[in-house]
Amino acid sequence: MSAARRSTEAAPRRAPAPEHTGGRDPRARRYARDIVSLHERLSYRRLPSEMTGEPLSVVEDPHGALVTVTGRDSQFPARYLKGMLGFRLAQYLRLNWISADAVHRAAAFHEPLPRPRAVENVHAVENVHAVENIHTVTLCTRTGKIRGYVGLACSADQENLPLDSGGRIPFPTEAAHGVDLLGRYAGPGLGTHHAYEFKRFLRDQTMPRGEQYVRVPWHLILGMGEAVLGLRGAVRIVLGDAKEHVALRHLRLVGFDLHVVEGTSPALAESDPMAPIYRQTVVAKPFVAPVPTDVVWYQRVVRSYLDGTSELTSWQAVITTLAARSRRTAHRSGPAQEGASR
Repeated sequence: MSAARRSTEAAPRRAPAPEHTGGRDPRARRYARDIVSLHERLSYRRLPSEMTGEPLSVVEDPHGALVTVTGRDSQFPARYLKGMLGFRLAQYLRLNWISADAVHRAAAFHEPLPRPRAVENVHAVENVHAVENIHTVTLCTRTGKIRGYVGLACSADQENLPLDSGGRIPFPTEAAHGVDLLGRYAGPGLGTHHAYEFKRFLRDQTMPRGEQYVRVPWHLILGMGEAVLGLRGAVRIVLGDAKEHVALRHLRLVGFDLHVVEGTSPALAESDPMAPIYRQTVVAKPFVAPVPTDVVWYQRVVRSYLDGTSELTSWQAVITTLAARSRRTAHRSGPAQEGASR
């Protein structure tokens, strides 16, 4: 077995823990440390077997001692959904991307739960479901701890409105950056319930560097992609904001032809708990892309490497293969338009 296939390195180096400097109030900093400590102790070993119905995707990875499951809001028992939202909160507190003072004032131990939704006549059409958020979570099979998370957040519109409708509710990324990301894709049969926001692409900040550490983002991308395929056209556009060498890189490698808007100045109201996320030196860029028509090819390459059936022998070979296909596809379709469309 090559070094790239081993689940851990001989002497893994533990990732440094960021300081909790986000809270001005010492009580808020203590509360933030307590919340982080609480979620580091939790185990989710039974989560895959306690979901309601069949998960949208399951990725089992004995080489990396990981398992990844994807499902809708309603498929996760409440305690597990709160746990995943708590993992998100704890990671953002560690990264100082959320206000510790606001979290302390609200006595929050997880991000807000999704509101129940109702969509008329949605069950009258085969293979169509009421719009819900989609969660992908990666667990360590040895400890049951969450090692990674990514979400696809649905539109807040109660009705499926045209993408260029003046009455649609902007997605959070659009509101923060002051851009319209969806209008360019407006067309018959395509509405806001087909668009999902890519959110919280997170790896556990306490993970030691090693093969498992490398595998987690690919688990998340694979689980999300397989869920999109399984939903058979219900998810057709993905938008969000991300940094160039993190989520944007992974999305490009799995075939997304991203339209990235440059030159925005994102900000949130001071009262918004998430305001600190836009005070970083390197700020995320807003992007939007249709789901690739050949996404299944990319998914097969990643899954075959994770399950050990691929002829590729290293992650570098996987990335090179994905990048070559992505470049050929982009060359055929032409360059994506860019610019600050405010």
